[in-house]
Amino acid sequence: MTMPDYEVEAARYDESRGGQPRARAAATAIETLLPAGPVLDVAVGTGIVAAAMARPVIGVDLSSAMLGHASRRLPGRVARADARSLPVASDSVSAVTAIWLLHLMPDSEAVVREVARVLRRGGVFVCTVDKRAAHRLAEGNPALPGARDERSRVEALGARYGLAVSGEGSFVGYGQDYEPVFPLLALTKKQ
Repeated sequence: MTMPDYEVEAARYDESRGGQPRARAAATAIETLLPAGPVLDVAVGTGIVAAAMARPVIGVDLSSAMLGHASRRLPGRVARADARSLPVASDSVSAVTAIWLLHLMPDSEAVVREVARVLRRGGVFVCTVDKRAAHRLAEGNPALPGARDERSRVEALGARYGLAVSGEGSFVGYGQDYEPVFPLLALTKKQ
């Protein structure tokens, strides 16, 4: 799978992926899995989900075009950064999200390892898992094994870096074909 060119996609990203209804559904589901306080959103994209959350969110992304949209939604709270090398001190963050990221990464392990590094003990990482499987199931097709964001893989990677499953949830991809149900996984850094 090739990664979309988000410098090009940014202009139509929100409207082509469910817009505000999908963002609100995602934000509501994510919030139920997080502790109180601010969040570091890795791959914040256009900031549409982060802006729908009822807490302060600091977002990072590699795409300058996506960050252009995010900076309007989250003024002063976005930065350009790679999810595999976050400009954040070790053991300093209590909540990290990565929504619709791991399925794109050629090395999702690098992201999980980096999130584990920046989380403080008891901190929570919430991410989407099984994204392509959600689309396939919504279309009436069987899920294919071996995805980079397959739940069992993300759980195993989390365990490797001291993160244990602490919750799960889901939300509907409103406004998309077949309206897939996207699974969320919460992993907590062991005390």
